[in-house]
Amino acid sequence: MAFALTFSQLFSDTIGESHFGSVNLQLVTRNFAPPADPFDVSDFAAATRYGFLRAPSGWVGDLHPSPMSMWVFVLSGEVEFEASDGERRRVAAGGAILLEDTTGKGHQSRVIGDVPAVLAVVQV
Repeated sequence: MAFALTFSQLFSDTIGESHFGSVNLQLVTRNFAPPADPFDVSDFAAATRYGFLRAPSGWVGDLHPSPMSMWVFVLSGEVEFEASDGERRRVAAGGAILLEDTTGKGHQSRVIGDVPAVLAVVQV
């Protein structure tokens, strides 16, 4: 049986505005780690490098393009992303977003709440 995961994505259009879209990843039941029972697995994509970030409570990143195409996985805390078109989306602990707005106006980001946000970032 197939299963899909859906994540938010930030991208730039041809005139430099950033917008949200969606990324759908299909998972298929596979014998991934025998002799363990099969489970749902997506296709694997290439990644260049990874790192970890910690932004303090109240931190705000003014309008900026993403420094690279990257997946951002929120490990703890909550981050709000605002596209240059004004739409906002929050990503809480356990969530992820694909940032691909590497040109144009970019986005704003801010830590929501009273705790720092700890992020794992994977460049793609």
